[in-house]
Amino acid sequence: MIEEKRGGFCKQCKENRVIFRKGTNHVLHLILTILTSGIWLLVWIVMSIKFGGWRCTICGSSEIKS
Repeated sequence: MIEEKRGGFCKQCKENRVIFRKGTNHVLHLILTILTSGIWLLVWIVMSIKFGGWRCTICGSSEIKS
């Protein structure tokens, strides 16, 4: 699984940190959608929803201020 990373303020650490969230490998899902004649598209849509949001790479807190 791909991770998206950027900078943000962690409220628990009280510092600017690198934060991350899980991402989606869109190339893989496109190939699978083509190979399955569109059936995989439903899975792709569900996987593209960002559950959990951003987290601090140091403490793992989800209390992030962008």
